[in-house]
Amino acid sequence: MSFPSPNRDLHADLAEHLKWWGLRRFESDEAYFQWQRATLSPGDLVELNRLAEQKRASGHAAAEIAFYDRAADARILPVLYSQRFDYYAAVGPLIAERIAEQMARSRSGAGSNLSVLDFGCGIGLLTTFYARQFPSLSFVGVDRSPASLALGRERAGARGLGNVRFECLDLHQTALPGTYDLILSTQALLQAELDPGLPSKDWTTFERAIDAAAQSGFEERTGLGARLDHLCGALASDSHLILFEKTRQLARRVPFQRALAARGLRPLVPPVPIRYQVVEEVADDGPLYVLGRSSCEAGSAGFNELDWDETPEPIEEGELFRCRGTAAESVYKRLPERVVIREAAWADSQAGAVRAEWGRFAGVLAYLYLTVGDGFHGILVGREGSGQGLDCRIGRCLIDHERDREGGRLGLLLEDAWLCSVGEEDPAHALLYENHTVCAQAIWTLLQGLPGRTVLRTASGGTPDGGQRHVELGVMSGQGLVYLYQATTFDQRQLVLVERERAALLEAYYQELMSEGAPASQ
Repeated sequence: MSFPSPNRDLHADLAEHLKWWGLRRFESDEAYFQWQRATLSPGDLVELNRLAEQKRASGHAAAEIAFYDRAADARILPVLYSQRFDYYAAVGPLIAERIAEQMARSRSGAGSNLSVLDFGCGIGLLTTFYARQFPSLSFVGVDRSPASLALGRERAGARGLGNVRFECLDLHQTALPGTYDLILSTQALLQAELDPGLPSKDWTTFERAIDAAAQSGFEERTGLGARLDHLCGALASDSHLILFEKTRQLARRVPFQRALAARGLRPLVPPVPIRYQVVEEVADDGPLYVLGRSSCEAGSAGFNELDWDETPEPIEEGELFRCRGTAAESVYKRLPERVVIREAAWADSQAGAVRAEWGRFAGVLAYLYLTVGDGFHGILVGREGSGQGLDCRIGRCLIDHERDREGGRLGLLLEDAWLCSVGEEDPAHALLYENHTVCAQAIWTLLQGLPGRTVLRTASGGTPDGGQRHVELGVMSGQGLVYLYQATTFDQRQLVLVERERAALLEAYYQELMSEGAPASQ
């Protein structure tokens, strides 16, 4: 049997594989689009935009096939697929590791004879990578784009891969031939990216009702139900599914998981959410599922079957508001009723003078303010932790600043803590706090229990996507804060705080939301 050894660098192997396909990794939009314009003609770009819009607007198989057939052109492929370089780099090694685990757990020493189906394989970029990693396995790539598959066959031949073949079929017209020991699907089962999913019971909760009609409607309009039925029909008796779809949003994750559960599938290992770059943008995707059919099969394969989880995804330090530069200086100076809890100052061997200050403000929130040399100012704002100020990863590391002074790790800590943060914006518009995650509801709930809270304006009602939306503008007179909170039944949350002297900012934002179609004010 052929497994990637524990010391084998799958990431390096995949990077070489992507380069062989002609893909490049870019860190800036400017560099990417400069290469795009130098490689493709204006006519190419106009046609690709037309096909992409046609695919997005119609949702029909013919439009999708037309786009991907054109994308398989030898000149166009490297440019388009390079946008997804980090997607391949993140997902490919994870799936390869799980294929290896499946081989190791396979019963009766049959691991070297496993058959693997890659559903929606496209040009076969990852299919050929898996085939190279596991030469003893038999791979079949299935897609409905003839040009993509023709390119996959050509590249597999160029690599000398005799253990992979590609078949063109549309599951809406033709069933999958045979059965497979392992089925892979990455962003192919649930392609209806604009479908919001299933709404929660109301805007105050993340729970979904058990609604058979709504679930059936979701599976039908997205095509998920029919595709899943075909894949399940191609599963061998003790085979597994490895799925990675765009279901990070709870409103899409819940009906996706319910569709899987209704077909007797259960997670065998904890699902893995994945974050990767799309050039300059950050994409939160997945999660990656490894699924089996029954408890007895899971146990015999060495897995412990898990329950489906329909709660919001835990976000490490998700409630923190991160701000740097002149905006951080402005926020720090404007914190109402600021009380210092702890201070520390030292000289870092590489960064220079460092000063850290932990404190609380307005009696309910905590902060960490950090300055490094003459060039860095950063602030983190969130809930107070156990009376010790803001509890955060960088704060715990800074407390042990002696170790950081010797190790020179401060630069990495700063990059980690303020990577996704508000930067050099107009200080006059810098907010004291803003959160767009599920954590916003926890902070809003905390504010509700404080004395002096007054709701100034509120609006609740239906939205065009069939959900509900609530918008609330209020003041915390005892804390000197004004807040705006909004929540929808599709799990969107937002909480914004400013000091009372700048209440006009949130009043203007509230009016803007009303003009954009929010429910009528009450």
